[in-house]
Amino acid sequence: MKVQGTLKASELFAIIALVIGIKLSDMTPAIYAQTGKNGYWLMPFISFIVIMPSVLLLVYLLEKYKNKTLVELNRHILGSKIGSVVSFILFLSTFFALSIDSRNYVDTIGTMYFDESPELILYLIFMTVCAFGAKKGFQAIGSTAWAILPYIKIALFILLFILLKEVIWLRVFPIFGDGLKEIVIEGAKKGSVFGDLFVIATAYPLFKDKKNFRKGYLIGSFFVLIELTFFFLMYCTFYDYKSITKVAFPFHEITQYINLGTFFTNIETFFMAFWVLCALFRFVSLLYITTWLFGDIFNIKEFEPLVFIVALIAITVGIIPDGPIYDNIARRENFLDVVTPFLVVFPMVLWIVAKFKGELRKE
Repeated sequence: MKVQGTLKASELFAIIALVIGIKLSDMTPAIYAQTGKNGYWLMPFISFIVIMPSVLLLVYLLEKYKNKTLVELNRHILGSKIGSVVSFILFLSTFFALSIDSRNYVDTIGTMYFDESPELILYLIFMTVCAFGAKKGFQAIGSTAWAILPYIKIALFILLFILLKEVIWLRVFPIFGDGLKEIVIEGAKKGSVFGDLFVIATAYPLFKDKKNFRKGYLIGSFFVLIELTFFFLMYCTFYDYKSITKVAFPFHEITQYINLGTFFTNIETFFMAFWVLCALFRFVSLLYITTWLFGDIFNIKEFEPLVFIVALIAITVGIIPDGPIYDNIARRENFLDVVTPFLVVFPMVLWIVAKFKGELRKE
């Protein structure tokens, strides 16, 4: 299945910077903090180190097999049946990430900004907007990412500038929180925090110059690692040791606390606007990629109209769990722990099988 359109390295960089970068403002810090305490700012490095070899291996295979999509790559190396099963598992992991994360983001919007609004209505509005955006296709997603990226990052820089005068650097101690062992183990288990890199790799066939894919992909990957780590460090030095594990939305709590002097107070609405824009973009991208994987698995050439159906099913799955916000944090944490081994192993399996078949010999 061939998808129309082309992407540039700058657009792929922007997609990664927005889709993964927004995790500095969702429940990811709260998940890390449960075990890492005030040392959790180091955990993204561990997660990245665990997942990146498999990511690089996948990129190598995509480059080796030219213009094949991720699903076509799985089928070519593993065979039609096994390759389709592996692809379907990847689709399910992406779909459940879409469902679980979208529910968490809607919870955030409802809890922090629209506490009187029915959650289901907020969810329907949110995913409907995402579906209309996803229907435009990957090329439109790429150009939109590059257009909005500067505004969102400038807003983050403003927040960072204001935040720096509020932090207490001594709160970073003890650097390893409850211990280095906990940080390493839990950071490794949550390598799938960077799991979006796998599904974003579906964009590979959209590049005429494949070197641009590697350039945008790698620069974007290291950029979000540095960004997440630095903002997590800011959270650690802003909140004290006892409260850091009890803050579900550290980003939003900070925006409600800070101000610009005595005149510009309650400026959280300014940051909320950019956060919602970035959140919408994240799920526009995930919704499109999820539908693309489904269409590729079942050989559906015109898969774009299915984004509305996938969005509706995602809402149905996402709205089912009911409970306090910390149940949602635990649910997402368990999901990250379960998906990480699959994402680490499956590119290695592809490489081993391809090597055994003699398809990786130098030309």
